[in-house]
Amino acid sequence: MLVDKSHSKKDIVNLFKKHGIIIDDKLSKGNIVKDIELYMNKFQYNDKIKNETALKEYLKNISPKQRPNTHQKSEIMFKAKRIIKWAKNDYIFDGATYTNSDDPYNDIMCIYMWGDLPSVRRACRMYNNCLYCKNHVNPIMTTEVEEELQNHKFIKQEIMYKLHIRKATEDNPILISFD
Repeated sequence: MLVDKSHSKKDIVNLFKKHGIIIDDKLSKGNIVKDIELYMNKFQYNDKIKNETALKEYLKNISPKQRPNTHQKSEIMFKAKRIIKWAKNDYIFDGATYTNSDDPYNDIMCIYMWGDLPSVRRACRMYNNCLYCKNHVNPIMTTEVEEELQNHKFIKQEIMYKLHIRKATEDNPILISFD
């Protein structure tokens, strides 16, 4: 079976791991692709990948994961850091970062599709908070990154402290405990 070259070994291993099949990380990508028919027999399907044909189609097509090359990534990071610096300096149009309101908008429109990068998400959030925001810009992220962010958000929200206040003896009228 043919697997598109844009799928990395790590992507393939993680895909099968999410669906109940553990593939040895030490195998090369060529060996994994060679034995992929064996792994497909034990694959547990879900709403996204409903049957074997959908799985084969997913593996034949280009990976949905965003991977800029090194030149693109350096440009993206430069523009994102420039927007973040502009935001940290109270959105002032001096000659150092931007001179008018069109420049940050043009930069954010160049980088918003790379939402898998944390700096791009932060730059979009900071741009959306500024007074010179022309349009609300949401970064485009893959479903894996969205799920990961939701999991982190859920973990952070689960912290609950239990405060117990009890009346006790006359010597020590109030007991406070955090259990």
